[in-house]
Amino acid sequence: MAQAEREQLSVVMFPWLAHGHINPYLELARRLTSGDHGGADMDVVVHLVSTPINLASIAHSQTDKIHLVELHLPSLPDLPPSLHTTKHLPAHLMPTLKRACDLAAPRFGALLDDLRPDVLLYDFLQPWAPLEAAARGVPATHFSTCSAAATAFFVHCLGGDGDGAPRAFPFESIGLGTAEEEAKYTELFVMREDPNALVSERDRLLLSLARSSGFVAVKTCAEMERRYMDYLSELLGGKEIIPCGPLLVDSGDPPRQRTAAADESERVMRWLDGQEPGSVVLVSFGSEYFMSEHQIEQMARGLELSGERFVWVVRFPKNAGDEDDEQRGGAAPARALPRGFAAGARGLVVEGWAPQRRVLGHGSCGAFVTHCGWSSVMESLAAGVPMVALPLHIDQPLGANLAAELGAAVRVPQERFGEFRAEDVARAVRAVVRGEEGKALRLRAGELREVVARNDADDALVGNLVRRMARLCGKGQRVAQSN
Repeated sequence: MAQAEREQLSVVMFPWLAHGHINPYLELARRLTSGDHGGADMDVVVHLVSTPINLASIAHSQTDKIHLVELHLPSLPDLPPSLHTTKHLPAHLMPTLKRACDLAAPRFGALLDDLRPDVLLYDFLQPWAPLEAAARGVPATHFSTCSAAATAFFVHCLGGDGDGAPRAFPFESIGLGTAEEEAKYTELFVMREDPNALVSERDRLLLSLARSSGFVAVKTCAEMERRYMDYLSELLGGKEIIPCGPLLVDSGDPPRQRTAAADESERVMRWLDGQEPGSVVLVSFGSEYFMSEHQIEQMARGLELSGERFVWVVRFPKNAGDEDDEQRGGAAPARALPRGFAAGARGLVVEGWAPQRRVLGHGSCGAFVTHCGWSSVMESLAAGVPMVALPLHIDQPLGANLAAELGAAVRVPQERFGEFRAEDVARAVRAVVRGEEGKALRLRAGELREVVARNDADDALVGNLVRRMARLCGKGQRVAQSN
């Protein structure tokens, strides 16, 4: 078909205000706007909506087909525009950020009036977004950046069966214990209900999924999560689950203007060049979780006890107060490494940011101590690197159990999530790097590397999403008529 005959599909993307969500949406935008999508012969234009503070860090990603659109949240006490993001957000202000986002619904609707998209892709904390779209005749689809397993788990636990009795998640290998234990863990997300909230915490995910038009898109590989996709579909009344692949972000340095971070990246890579193959452990717990002093102390001692070489990416809050963090039982985040701790010749400590995919892909990297956020699990599998799983909160325990079920991770024992001992960290690290168990893990991780690579390169996955979105808004007929 000639270029002039190609139809255009205009898509508005509205991820949650966290870079862990924005980055997968942005990667999906890149793929939607490039190539022929495995035969889905349409030109796609994406308008990615977020707050100015979030968009500033991805300004270099704007192209003639990817437009960054500012959504200004209303002013609320203690929440200046610099905190209209989860990055560096004190835990006690998270309900305020959610409320401010909810209050921005009319402004989001006005953006839809201006942009007049064909389709909306939205995230799990904005169940009002599909209502704003529906009021303008725009179909809206939920795109999940979490695993199908974790999403199914929370829908299962939050949905209930109407009689008040909790039911255990039917997949014991990734569940969190008894039905009562799973219900108690799920309640962590709704126990501090904001009295001023416009949307109940318990209902956010359920409503977001229920209001998705036609299907739900998920960042995942069907070869790894087919049974969880099927169960999620069952929980949603038969709604189809569309896998979009791992959506791996191209490895590389930060934008050129961040010269200090780029220099630090090269320092890390030069250090890795001098290490033996498979001898280094990468330690990182995501971009938005700050460990407590006790957790930092246990991790530092665990690395010392392991005797292994390591790159440890540590993060300390810039603006967070000491007053609370419910996921750590009230413990304040650490402000520095433990007194007396020195990485020495065996290790490298990097504060703030490191090129995670480049480190995992380096020949000297032999293991990954990780919180098992879904993107980190995918990146580890993409590199064929086995994991030492140490989940801390939210969906991470499900990701850790899924990685272990796949045969690519060992779990660090924890009495409760976030509580771990240095000795257990050391034992798990040694087992993966030098033990017999580690050999099997590396073999399985290598097999899964092929699965992830195959799915990441499969243009048909994005093509299928393009066709499904086009069908929702009545487009794509020219393609059908020409075949």
